Amino acid sequence: RASSKTQLPFQQLLNHNNLRVVENPLRRVAEEHVVEYVRAFHEDNDLGSVIDVDTCIRGGRLARQEEIFLAREDDDGSITEVERTALDKEKRTTIWTDTRELKIILLICSLGSVLQGWTQGAIVAANQVWPGALGLESLKQNGPTQTGGLPHEVWAFSATNAIVYFAAASVGAFMCDPLTEILMGRRAAIFVAALFTFISSIGEASAQTWQSLFAWRL
Repeated sequence: RASSKTQLPFQQLLNHNNLRVVENPLRRVAEEHVVEYVRAFHEDNDLGSVIDVDTCIRGGRLARQEEIFLAREDDDGSITEVERTALDKEKRTTIWTDTRELKIILLICSLGSVLQGWTQGAIVAANQVWPGALGLESLKQNGPTQTGGLPHEVWAFSATNAIVYFAAASVGAFMCDPLTEILMGRRAAIFVAALFTFISSIGEASAQTWQSLFAWRL
């Protein structure tokens, strides 16, 4: 059996892939070794509770070369009509024939992208007026894009604009994996993130000082 320390052919390709070739990794596994490698993969990744090893092996053979797999399965009579229908559907499915649930997910993701763009555009437009309205007087007189503002007010203006992206990169990215994989799970983490986004949007709209706006954007 291949041990976890044995590099599979596609792992060797990743380490020595100067041409950055993207291909089916199982194509580089000889047919007689597919079962061995799939068993090793199944065991090393503790997939016993997810999928049985025989099904995983069939999937490996299918992924390696579909035409040969289907020809042999037809001869053996071991491929079911449900499996063949699923394979055919995978090739012919379009967005209009997908399930209602998937369409809803795609719609919500699209709206999320629109909302993100709108939010970013809104703060850029507001940059022309909020510094003076929230206490940065030197920027009110000279405009946020002009020189002449007091240094600490220029820093406050810049930090308020940048804090969303800085916090996302320095804190949010590192919190994502523990929250989704250990503490909450993906759905709960997305719900909490959406809740924070909703509350912070209301907070930003009601901010009376630049410090408040900074805190809500953080």
